[in-house]
Amino acid sequence: MDLSFLREMYEIPGPWASVYIDSTDHTEATAAALKLRWRAARETLLDEGIDEPTLLALEGALAQYKRPRHRHGLAVFAAQGRVHYTETLPEPLCTDSAEMAPLPHVTPLLATRDGRPPEQAPAPDASGVADTLAAFEQRQVEALLLDPVALGKARVWLGDSPADLSASEERVRRMGADRAHPVRAEDALVREAVLQDAELIIVNAGELELSEGVGAVLAS
Repeated sequence: MDLSFLREMYEIPGPWASVYIDSTDHTEATAAALKLRWRAARETLLDEGIDEPTLLALEGALAQYKRPRHRHGLAVFAAQGRVHYTETLPEPLCTDSAEMAPLPHVTPLLATRDGRPPEQAPAPDASGVADTLAAFEQRQVEALLLDPVALGKARVWLGDSPADLSASEERVRRMGADRAHPVRAEDALVREAVLQDAELIIVNAGELELSEGVGAVLAS
């Protein structure tokens, strides 16, 4: 799975707005439904503290987006008053989502892409979030296996510097960070895979047993 398009996004400081929306509007009824869905997403983003320039950039991107004339979804990522990436999804997600976070929430997008089947991947050498983060810290990870459903809402801690990342808030502060921000573990792990050129393999429920929904294949 090619993750190079994400590298530029990780060079931009957050907070990030990540929006996944059913953007089907080829009939009068679906166009009206899209307006309601965007209104709900907009309210969520406002509740989570989106800045006005970034909100306006999102609204502009949605207004200018040339939609296919069939059912589909849209993923949009914005920060610092600009939309940095959009992609049409072959199908909408089960539910729309909108959130503000220190990192872009990209795993739902990546799960729609083709990659190496999990059954073709080597058995992971490290399982669990803390073990995998430690392997990334030692730059030993060749491939990251990720089951977003099993991982659930697990959080890790991110400091002021991209290098300040740990499963422990206390450890992030010991690294010298003035602040520690909770972030989705899946988003932090994907970022590490991108920055270290590791392969990412998305695992669906039941395909492979992973401790805490995470595994790493280490370089030999």
